[in-house]
Amino acid sequence: MVNVLAGGFLVVHGLITTMIGVGGVTGPDKPPMALPSWFSWWPGPFGRSWLFDGLGLGAPAAIVGGLIWLAAGLLLIGAGLGFLGVPVVRDAWPLLALVGAGIGLVALALYFHPIYLGAVAIDVVLVALVWNRVTAPA
Repeated sequence: MVNVLAGGFLVVHGLITTMIGVGGVTGPDKPPMALPSWFSWWPGPFGRSWLFDGLGLGAPAAIVGGLIWLAAGLLLIGAGLGFLGVPVVRDAWPLLALVGAGIGLVALALYFHPIYLGAVAIDVVLVALVWNRVTAPA
């Protein structure tokens, strides 16, 4: 049961990450998502890269950012499916999880917003758990 929950969690985390990427690729010129007024203290809008916007890189950079989110999400979905025992990715799940979480952390750094703190924690824990499992003596 725990394995099903852990694998399902990886898949859901990957799906959410992928959806963020799809939004970045398909709508780089869309206005940022509106947030409650109590988030007005944060200097940047949610769903936009503080770095890309600050450098004025525009839509091409936003598409690259979306592709980074997509890559992370697809790798996390693959890791979750591998963890659940899907034959094509079963043996590669630790590598997929590690690389997916690492790329996810890059995306989170580029698009940082306090709402993403939960995702940062998930990716850091994921990297630590997989690293521990991969490097543990047999």
